[in-house]
Amino acid sequence: MRRPSRRRGQLVLIATALSWFDVSGAARAGDADSSADTAEATHAVDYLTLRANEGGSAGGHAAIRFGAETFHFEHADGLLRLGREDSQRFQHVYRDLENRDIELSRVRVSAETYELLHGAFERRALVQERQLAIEDEIRGDIRLLAALLADPGRTQDARGAENGFDVRGAGFFTEAPGSTAAADPGSRELTALRLRIEAVHGPDFLARRRSEVDHALEVSTAQPVPVDSIELTPDRYPVLSPSFSRRTESLLAARLALELLARPRALRAEALSPAAETLALEPAERERLRATATALRESMVRLVASRREDWGFPLLLGMARLATIETSIASGRWVLLDAFPAAGPTLAITEARRELLPRLLGDARAELAAAHQRFLEGVGFREVEWSALESTVARFTELRSAAAGAPTIRIHVGAMVPEGSARVLALPRPSGDLAVLLEQSQAAAQRYRKRLAALYGYDLVRRNCVSEIFRTLEAALAGENAPAESEALRAFVREESTRRLGGYVHPVEALNFIPFVSSIRVRERWSVAERSLLPSYRHFRLAEMAESEPWLLVALRESNVLTARTHGAADVEGFFVFYTDTQVPLRPLLGALNVGAGLLRSALGLVVLPLDRGQGLLSGLSGVLFSLPELAFQNIRKGYNDYVPPDERPPPG
Repeated sequence: MRRPSRRRGQLVLIATALSWFDVSGAARAGDADSSADTAEATHAVDYLTLRANEGGSAGGHAAIRFGAETFHFEHADGLLRLGREDSQRFQHVYRDLENRDIELSRVRVSAETYELLHGAFERRALVQERQLAIEDEIRGDIRLLAALLADPGRTQDARGAENGFDVRGAGFFTEAPGSTAAADPGSRELTALRLRIEAVHGPDFLARRRSEVDHALEVSTAQPVPVDSIELTPDRYPVLSPSFSRRTESLLAARLALELLARPRALRAEALSPAAETLALEPAERERLRATATALRESMVRLVASRREDWGFPLLLGMARLATIETSIASGRWVLLDAFPAAGPTLAITEARRELLPRLLGDARAELAAAHQRFLEGVGFREVEWSALESTVARFTELRSAAAGAPTIRIHVGAMVPEGSARVLALPRPSGDLAVLLEQSQAAAQRYRKRLAALYGYDLVRRNCVSEIFRTLEAALAGENAPAESEALRAFVREESTRRLGGYVHPVEALNFIPFVSSIRVRERWSVAERSLLPSYRHFRLAEMAESEPWLLVALRESNVLTARTHGAADVEGFFVFYTDTQVPLRPLLGALNVGAGLLRSALGLVVLPLDRGQGLLSGLSGVLFSLPELAFQNIRKGYNDYVPPDERPPPG
């Protein structure tokens, strides 16, 4: 059952750092085949249960799949959060890297039922995302109010932290124009943008826009987010005016953008991805960049006149991209914004990971070439294509720096958009008692967190990764036409579940909250048309080897981590020697040897504690913990992999 796990978070980050390029490339390469599969399974709902592994996965896990999207609940920061992931990537993480078999139960449903259930999970994911974003806005209010209360004559607070407030986009350009601003890289594009804005909107438009922004900052009021009036339910999107910090950040970004149009500045070197000799511009790319700049410039002309409140950052981002295009054409090589967030996590490059770098760099170059090709084949400016260029270049340069000897690389899960955040010191001071407002915002944050915990708090039995899947299904089946009375509502949901899915599974009764039990119930009660086991990477490879090699040789070689060809040795796993997932009769004996090996590793970890900061000790103790069930014929640990080559991965199921 999915529990909070530092190991899980590390593994997802490792998957992103070491497998991003070939995973996404493989997905695109298989578009033709996968589209056929998707068309065939358009009206199929797949219930997935995942076998256990060490760490936060010791009880198994569950998910529900709708074609290309897989939804599952994870425990993070005290809350059950609904994740929505690409189905191929979901399988890559769980089957390849976490070495976990997946039991699949497929139910054929009508188009109406498919849309009903899929829509319910999409809606819940969007609703929860917005609810959590509101909490981030409250924290932003607290940071901004604390910055406003700081001594305006000092650039640092008592702890040595820089005063001011972080504003996205403020770090794309240098703080002041140089002595030859007209010759600064990117300044011609910014000047051309200003002239185009004046031609379309009038010569005094930018001055009037600046007056509007300054006035809005002057009359801005600080009020705590009204958390008590927000309706918190899993399926109702909260409608709320932008918070004080969100409005202020948007206005500060708008002011910076207008100042930049009036006095162009150079791009800040720290805002760019390091250039590489392999990123030289081809003639066709130059022409494509010129056309891109024209289309992007026109979109910025429309954006600067927008009545949306948050136009400041998109304008700064667009201006920075225009400047990189000009710089690229002038220098003859690609210059792009750094897509990594400033405060993102990093991954240590161990010796084992360093050995993977040549192959990973080859994959990265291929992905980079594919992104360039898609850009060349496009028309105008498309956000998706340009963001893909920025992301692939950023990831490539990180891997290249690691190959050159860097001890760590930056990593990020999911899509990336350059943020260019920087600290702004000149902040507007709203009216009111800021100290009181700060206390009110802090109290509001505590109350809101309690309400979120009441709605999404994790409970092993009553609210976990399994129960919330079935509760979301129940909410979808209830719909608007269901009776309000509770007993009649339960009967209605059972009838709808039977009509649409073939039967009904209660979220928690009869031990249904346990993943493998829920799988049994689904297969007993739903109209399951197909049942299959999607093997983990290790089990898939064992079956492949057994077809071409003597089974005894395979069994002996793959029984331990020292000689196994199916083991990728991820740093996040506990220390063990023998696999017991396929050795049921010998499991207690091998488990005892694993316990002894873990104890020896722990003892060695104590000796080198000052050198490895306790990593060896923790690895040994974790190994002992997950070897103990093996003494009673129970297997939890399957081993983890840092990286699995694309040509060795089992085909998606």
